[in-house]
Formats: sequence, structure tokens, C-alpha cells
Amino acid sequence: MKFKEIVFIFFSILIIAYASVHTIKTSPVLEIQTIHLDSIEKIIDINDSLVAPVLYDSLLIDPLAPVLVRKKQFINQVLPAILIVRYQMQQKSERVETILRQKAQNAPVLTADSVFLDSLVQRYRATSYDNLLLRLKVHPNSLVLAQAAVESGWGMSRFASEGKNLFGVWTVSGDTKIIKSLNNRGETPIFVKRYDSIAESIEHYFLTLGRHNAYRNFRRKRSEQEDVFEMIRELDKYSEQGEAYTLLLRKVIQWNNLQQYDSYTIDPAYFKQEKWMKVQWRKIYKHGFKKKKESNSDCSTR
Repeated sequence: MKFKEIVFIFFSILIIAYASVHTIKTSPVLEIQTIHLDSIEKIIDINDSLVAPVLYDSLLIDPLAPVLVRKKQFINQVLPAILIVRYQMQQKSERVETILRQKAQNAPVLTADSVFLDSLVQRYRATSYDNLLLRLKVHPNSLVLAQAAVESGWGMSRFASEGKNLFGVWTVSGDTKIIKSLNNRGETPIFVKRYDSIAESIEHYFLTLGRHNAYRNFRRKRSEQEDVFEMIRELDKYSEQGEAYTLLLRKVIQWNNLQQYDSYTIDPAYFKQEKWMKVQWRKIYKHGFKKKKESNSDCSTR
């Protein structure tokens, strides 16, 4: 056995021994469940403010069910995805704030953190780091649900059922994931974006509102207060209907009591605390044993 291997094993044993004595923990990990939705019966009914983090691989609404039942089916499938995406965005914001604190204190910043920060600045077209935090901010569940309901016809539109496009997002013919609309704008065909999941559609929706200049006033209003109806006033540019669109959103929220979902959160039971030992051992395997295995594999092919 080579000297390097002996040293490697020695330090591995030290890490495991240390972790067995000290219950060091890392940040909690959200356990997301994915459900293959081939039947309405598989949809988990949301009847409590603590929601299971479930992602469905399709959007399924019973066209023969009463209107109220169809709306509940829509909310049961979309709200968990909204909560998951919101949580992920909040995690990004917290990481950005941590990195910015390190920079302010002239503390060393990891290369991975610098790449992460700069990639977000570019992706969200932020003008500064503070501006990035403004763009990453999320807004109430009721508004997300209302826009998804309006743009997708409560999940009944072809774009929603075939492409998981909940927000009527258009794209160009050169996009690799598209659905052609049955209507044209004059002589120009209309294409809408196709998504792999409901969560991807919601994530792109937050990105759209976070980076386009048309929603600059919306982002400002969103950062100043939490009144969803005040925010809605600044969404007149989301639709060609303008102010009529904002009035419709207001009515959808009020008539369907969507504000009740603003207090809904992911059930804490689905956050699992990983032991420090597991994390370190995974790192050891990844950077130690795995590299050694790859090295041996390379040697065998020569």
C-alpha cells in the first residue's frame, strides 16, 4: 500500500471518529417527492397550511368534474410546486447575502461562490448585487396562483396540458421546446414554450418577472410592501389587455379566496437534517475513492 493511500485512510478514520462524537449538522435538505400522475386519484389533497413538497410529472384536470372540483385539482397540483420554487429562490437569496457579507468583511470567497454570484447577476440582468437581491425576491402565492389560473384556464388549456406552460409564455420558432398556437398574430405564427415540469414553468415565470424591464415597477412595489393588490397594479404590461388584466387578477384572487394560500408553507417534516459525518464521507468518496477508481480505469485502457 502506497504512503498516500495510508495517509488518506488515516484521515478518513479521523473524520469518522470525530463525527461520531460531535453531532455536527449541515443545512436541512428538502425531500421532494415526484409522482407519476396517470390518475386523478393520485393527486394529494391539500387541506392544511403545511404542504407536502410534491411534484407531479404532468398536469391532470378532470374536464367532466364540477368547476369548483377542477379548480381544487389545479391548486392541489400547482401550489406544492410554487412552494418548492419559492424555497429554492429563497435559498439562492440567502446564499447571495452570505457571500456579500463575506465580501463586505474582506473575507475570502470561494471560487464556486463567486461563479454562483456572477452567474445570477448575468441571468437576472442585475445592475448591482443589491439589485440582484431585489430581482430574486418572491411574491405571494395568491398572485402566482391567480396568474397561472388566468393564463392556463385553470389548467385546462392545451398549452398547460401538453407543455406544462402555466403562464402563457411565448417563444420563437428556433426554440427547441415549443408548441405552435392554433392562432396567428396577423400572418406571423405564435409559438409558446414547452416545459419539462410544472416547477420549471414556475421558475421561468419568476425569472421573467425578475429580469425584464417591463416589470421594473412591479419589482419595486414588491420590495416596498406585501399588499398583493398593490403589486397587481404594476402587472398591466404582462398582458395586452393592460389594466383589464390587472382587474381580472384581482377578481380571481377575491372570488376564489386565494389569499388563504399566502400563509401556506412546506411541511417542516420534509426537511431532513444531514449529519456532518455523512456529508464529509460523501466528499471523501467523491474526491478520493472515485478519483482513484477513475485513475485505475484509465490505466486499464492503455
